[in-house]
Amino acid sequence: LYSYMTDVIKDVEPGSGGVIFTPWLHGNRCPFEDPNAKGMFFGIGLETGKTELIRAVLEGVFYHIRWMLECQDRKLKTSDRIRFVGGGALSPVSCQMLADITGRIIETVESPQNVGSVGAAAVAAVGIGIIPSLDSVKDFIPVTETYYPDSENHIKYEKYYRIFKKIYPANKKLYRKLAEKG
Repeated sequence: LYSYMTDVIKDVEPGSGGVIFTPWLHGNRCPFEDPNAKGMFFGIGLETGKTELIRAVLEGVFYHIRWMLECQDRKLKTSDRIRFVGGGALSPVSCQMLADITGRIIETVESPQNVGSVGAAAVAAVGIGIIPSLDSVKDFIPVTETYYPDSENHIKYEKYYRIFKKIYPANKKLYRKLAEKG
């Protein structure tokens, strides 16, 4: 299903035809904490199709990741390279979108959906002395693909990212009203 979804959106222009998705389906904790925050599609029109909606979901998740990275950077500089793991990292379309939205280099590893198990095995291997230290674990998990931001797409995404960051403050009171009982 994920392969199908990323295949059908590969030709949709950055910005999903002006549709922005907020991924706060369980409230939010970072960069703002609000259990009442909700997900929404913002900017839907009669011309909006399912491919724009699907792409908007991915873009919304990646806008949120960028927002969190920027907040973290104010306290401690994060890496210019991001190791993207999990099922989403199986899709070159998703990897390129993440690079374009964040403006950072995205790296993937073999079987990124299994990285949690690989990490647990690596910690165990360090614990029993098979691997000398956690610092050397990276030598056993090489990068398989690297995605560089496309500067034209990054510029296109800037407009939508600025709007994305304004959606929460503009709707904060409405989220609270929706959450009220009675």
